[in-house]
Amino acid sequence: MAYRHRATQLSFQSFNNGLGVPLSSDNEWVQLADMLPWQQLDEAYQLLFTEMGGCAAKPFRLLYGASLIKQAEHLTDRSVVTAIRDTPAYQYFIGLDTYTTDLPFNHSTLVYFRRRMGQITELVRNIISDTLREQIQSLLPDDELRVLITDATAVPIEIRFPQDTSLLNQARLNLEEMLLDMAHQLQIKPPRTYKREAKAKWTAFARKPRRWAKETRKQIKVQLQYVRRDLRYIDVLLAHGASLNERQTKRLAVIRELFDQQMFMYENRTHRVPGRIVSFAQPWIRPINRGKAKQRTEFGPKIDASIADGMIDIERFDFKAFNESQDLATTIDHYFDVHGYYPDEILADTLYRTRENRQLCQRLGIRGSGANSLRDDHLTSY
Repeated sequence: MAYRHRATQLSFQSFNNGLGVPLSSDNEWVQLADMLPWQQLDEAYQLLFTEMGGCAAKPFRLLYGASLIKQAEHLTDRSVVTAIRDTPAYQYFIGLDTYTTDLPFNHSTLVYFRRRMGQITELVRNIISDTLREQIQSLLPDDELRVLITDATAVPIEIRFPQDTSLLNQARLNLEEMLLDMAHQLQIKPPRTYKREAKAKWTAFARKPRRWAKETRKQIKVQLQYVRRDLRYIDVLLAHGASLNERQTKRLAVIRELFDQQMFMYENRTHRVPGRIVSFAQPWIRPINRGKAKQRTEFGPKIDASIADGMIDIERFDFKAFNESQDLATTIDHYFDVHGYYPDEILADTLYRTRENRQLCQRLGIRGSGANSLRDDHLTSY
């Protein structure tokens, strides 16, 4: 596939919406379109296309703009294409020169675009961050107090709330499908998995509005027995020449790890295990214990973020829990690399105020807000 498009920044006055009424200059998408460096982003996107022949790829602004609209408005791939067709401001944002009632592209194009974007995500983020940072700093006075704010949080991901019984039941269903496919490959009768009996026991348990701990433990034991039997059958069929596709092989590896974790927790009567799996669709997600009043445990990656001059930078991204106080030195070095000087003040919670961090900030002449465990000053150096 080749890329033959040349990015041209449309002016607000040149866009013809075809409705007889001009677009408002106060529209958020009109303002955002004039702020983004489309020319530089388009040049970065061209690095992915090394071939000169083949079909021409869609323009970067068309697809990237649609992706931003999709995320901001919480739309699906199919609905964002329809929304762009019906909204002149969206069409201006994605780079069209005039309003049209036709669909700009097929919704499936966004799937292939996201796959390509994974290779240059860091480059695109740096281009946008540098451009917006320059625009913001040009509006700030020279004597403005340089403040760095840093904190950590979790990014929740929408998954079904994990329960041991439901995870084991889903594992059993996946194993039964694998056994059926492998039996068809070997042209033999599928092994007996007692799936009707297992389904009846699971249904009777799942329909109960209130489940006691004793009943839950009994159900976990039953599901572990079914999963262990199915895993043994799979090992036998694999030894006789049956095979699994790539998706099934990955799912089987997750099921084996899940079985080991659930067996460990069942035998030791605990609910904690290292690297606990909480989702089959996204097995890399781990529970993050945040200790918040509303939701004590969240499921998703944990990030350490910093804010300076209105720009947010992700200093650390990890699906496992970590101590964010260990990243303060890296955050300060990143600020120096970007701006060329250290901040005048750092705003952070008490978790960051370790002895090492306070000594580091004292050497660099950086003030910190909040109480200090070593001194009684209201506002003093770390």
